[in-house]
Amino acid sequence: MNIPTNARPSTRILKDLLKVRKELIKVENYNQPFVSKIDPLMKKDYFLSDALVRYLCYEMNIEINLKLEEEEEEVF
Repeated sequence: MNIPTNARPSTRILKDLLKVRKELIKVENYNQPFVSKIDPLMKKDYFLSDALVRYLCYEMNIEINLKLEEEEEEVF
């Protein structure tokens, strides 16, 4: 692939993932980390991590068969 590094989807996803992880660290280091704040960030982290692996495999032309896991629905 001859796309400049800054324009690659994997670079953009990595930047987003770093932002989410920094937010997650702030919440976890807070005196009272609330699950209601952690859970959405963990979902974003999981999604972005999965997307990053998929894009990197595509960009590096690595064939890998990854299953898509469906999100569990919350039951109240």
